[in-house]
Amino acid sequence: MPVSQSLWNMIEGKMEITEEFEQKVTETPVERTAEDVFSTQIKALQIVAMWPNFKQNSNMELFTRALLKINTFVLAYCTLALFVKGLLTQDLVDRSEAMDIFTLTTSALYKMIFFYTHHKEMDDMVNWGAALAHQVPPKWMQYTTFFSCFHNFMGIFSITFWGLCPIFKWIFGETDLDGMTLPINVYDPIGVTGAMYSVFYIVCDYGLLSAVQIYMASDAYLFTAIHLAIGGFETLNNKLRKMGQINFNKGPTVNDSMNEYLKDCVKLHTHILIYIRKIDRLFRSMIMADVLHAIISLSFAMLQASESKGIFENMKMAMFVSYCIVHQYLNNYFGQNLIDQQEILNKELLISVPWNDGSKEMKKSYQIMMAGCLKSVRLSAWSVYTLQYATFLEFVKSMISYSMVLRQVQDQTVKQP
Repeated sequence: MPVSQSLWNMIEGKMEITEEFEQKVTETPVERTAEDVFSTQIKALQIVAMWPNFKQNSNMELFTRALLKINTFVLAYCTLALFVKGLLTQDLVDRSEAMDIFTLTTSALYKMIFFYTHHKEMDDMVNWGAALAHQVPPKWMQYTTFFSCFHNFMGIFSITFWGLCPIFKWIFGETDLDGMTLPINVYDPIGVTGAMYSVFYIVCDYGLLSAVQIYMASDAYLFTAIHLAIGGFETLNNKLRKMGQINFNKGPTVNDSMNEYLKDCVKLHTHILIYIRKIDRLFRSMIMADVLHAIISLSFAMLQASESKGIFENMKMAMFVSYCIVHQYLNNYFGQNLIDQQEILNKELLISVPWNDGSKEMKKSYQIMMAGCLKSVRLSAWSVYTLQYATFLEFVKSMISYSMVLRQVQDQTVKQP
């Protein structure tokens, strides 16, 4: 099947992407490897055993598998203990303190296992992105490492403060030693004290840190992948603008060289579309996990914040709520930029390409490329939640509505004798 017909079928969703077809559209030699483009992001994933690191030696493989089992056990324990606490308690604020972290550990556990079990598909995706890296504008990727590190640092900083909050409250006299609580509101029927309290404190704190590291590493990986695709569209738009300028300078006749130029654009467009499809297919369920966590967690967290007492509790909740909103905004920011670039591409095709004066072959290439622009490829959770500004606003509205309902229920509960 010709590449042009294959692209047309792929756009309409009528065919699977085969290895043979991938080879046809990636004939351009790869100048950068996946380790070059996603180096920092992969290392962030390896910290919590989300990305197997088996290339060095067998000891590293054993360590990675052991770390994965430890993280799975700790997150599973935290998730179960938080769920039981939220289920058994009759106080809504007490339940809020359990449920806001319950959704975090649950979704983090799912993401970690999903990344590890789908490593081959993830590796294929980054290799596909690496093949695209030399096609983006110069210095397009120069800030991705800094952004990934900064995003990771801010998430870890926020949750570290949360984990140390009971200790800060004791140090600064907000509570005594007997009144210290665990970092998360897990079910504790025996009221652990002494050495057992220290053990449970460390386990809960590690669960918090690993959950947030999973989230931040997954974010950095996804955002870098989307940013790379956006850079590909930026290059494609620049190519089409240049094509319009060449046509203007040389007159209305479109020769064979212009047709070859457009074919190169079709080839790049095909590469980007397949790359986005790979991202979308792998991240659908994790986007859904993000949305469910954000709405449920933030609704309960805002109720908890309104009832929190003391400077450290207020600071803890302010940082947690703020960064959860930032996390969700960044998801939609990159998703919206991807949509915008595709809309710009559609306009450039209409304005810059002299298709009416071209040959039959050029018109065919133009039609294929236009077909890929008629409907923007959008990252979504099975069309339930699309990464764009409009759905982010709906998310904020839903979060505020749910938190207000919880607030009303809490007020009615307090008024009851």
